[in-house]
Amino acid sequence: MSRYQKLCLYAILGLVMGFFTFIFFSGSLQDLQRNFYKISKFGFRMQRNNETGDRERQHYNASYIDSKTKHSNRATHNSGETAGQPEITRYVSFDNCIKDGRRLGNLLFDLAAVIFVAELSGRKAVLEKTMNISLENVFKLNMERVKGLCPCQVIGESHHLAYDINTEKIAFNDPNIRNKTILVAGFRQSWKYTLAIERQLRKHLAFKDEIQNFTENFFHEVIPSGWKRVGFVRVGIHCRRGDNVVQHFVNYGYTVPNGTYFYKAMKYFTDKYSRVQFIVTSDDSNWTREHIVNANNISPNAINITYTAGNTAGQDFAILSMCDHVIMSTGTYGWWAAWIAKGTTIYYSDWPRQGSGLARHFNREDFFPPNWIPMAYEK
Repeated sequence: MSRYQKLCLYAILGLVMGFFTFIFFSGSLQDLQRNFYKISKFGFRMQRNNETGDRERQHYNASYIDSKTKHSNRATHNSGETAGQPEITRYVSFDNCIKDGRRLGNLLFDLAAVIFVAELSGRKAVLEKTMNISLENVFKLNMERVKGLCPCQVIGESHHLAYDINTEKIAFNDPNIRNKTILVAGFRQSWKYTLAIERQLRKHLAFKDEIQNFTENFFHEVIPSGWKRVGFVRVGIHCRRGDNVVQHFVNYGYTVPNGTYFYKAMKYFTDKYSRVQFIVTSDDSNWTREHIVNANNISPNAINITYTAGNTAGQDFAILSMCDHVIMSTGTYGWWAAWIAKGTTIYYSDWPRQGSGLARHFNREDFFPPNWIPMAYEK
């Protein structure tokens, strides 16, 4: 055999061996990939099973769960039982108790609780398609609307003015719950519901464009003459009186701060900053103009007091929450404005009245965040 023929033979043999080597390793790689996928899938399934087992081992107190199904809602939303029924096991929403006339501050606590339970249960916070909620007059909310949420399971609370620890103990895979939409009931008035969900909650609390634009224009128009925006801080003051001075509520334990409290709280900021603009919002403008004043006659180059008038509740709320710091009197409206502002907050510590019926339902540590500053007036 000539040298040329040998070279050709070696070339052909090399090609044949290369072909079979390629087939062999290709199959090996595919088998390796399939095996890796099976192992990964099995590990993930084991993790999910462990997590599910942990949840199923949790216990919940039946006294905090309304076991009845919302049959009336099912009758209203018959479409929910068709082939297009929503995945009700995925959702958390508001109970109908919010339709009792509660206003902005109370509704914000309800919203926080809904998002909290959604995070806790691994579900999605949604709105029922036909539900009207006044929060949408102020905030974009950015929540999906779903038709036909029921059958539903209502989760209640033990106290209105305290954190309900039993909510954390609910086994959301319990047969009484896992195949139903969860509806969150109660007032849920505690900062602890916001602790683990603050980032998500703030996304829902973006102001509507018209509210945002109004507030920015307001701030521009009320800059004191001769002041530059970068050279001073704004402190929002909310003074709630209204129903708090009605005798029925006074007897129950509601209190309102006097002018001395606001003077003391304002002094905290004027001692700390060289130039402060106070923006006062209230449901009693006559009282605030008489009692929330520059009592020490500090130079107008160092202090300015601006009073709002004629605004909607949403507009005043946005003004307060977009200030650098907040002085609140009492109530959930000022509470939420301060929470959104995320600056220094001073609150009136003589609310509710000690020994009153209201005080018996109140847990101060649950209601006020620990970094807020309590302040009372000297009698």
